[in-house]
Amino acid sequence: MAKYDDLNTRQIFIIGIASVVVTAVTILAVQYVYFLLVDAHKESLQAQSSYQRQNAVLNDQVGSISKYGADPLTGNVTIPISKAMELVAQESQSESDNHSDNAETKDAT
Repeated sequence: MAKYDDLNTRQIFIIGIASVVVTAVTILAVQYVYFLLVDAHKESLQAQSSYQRQNAVLNDQVGSISKYGADPLTGNVTIPISKAMELVAQESQSESDNHSDNAETKDAT
């Protein structure tokens, strides 16, 4: 007699598991669509953007490090960056030659 009054636990369990699966799939689908839309928005934003101000600043900087000049207030002289890099490379080479010469003379004594 009590069988008719009992709850159908098997059916409740199946509906509960199915609800969890449907909820998980829905969450993953919404997350996928969200990130898809975010990527599309980023691409369209980058395609529409222009970097005129940043490029102007970079061009000014390139111009200022690519020419000779002097600062009258401090008396500092500026040279182009390419020339400065050559001088540093020559200086480094001469220092390494001096170190190798010193090492050879120490070994000989």
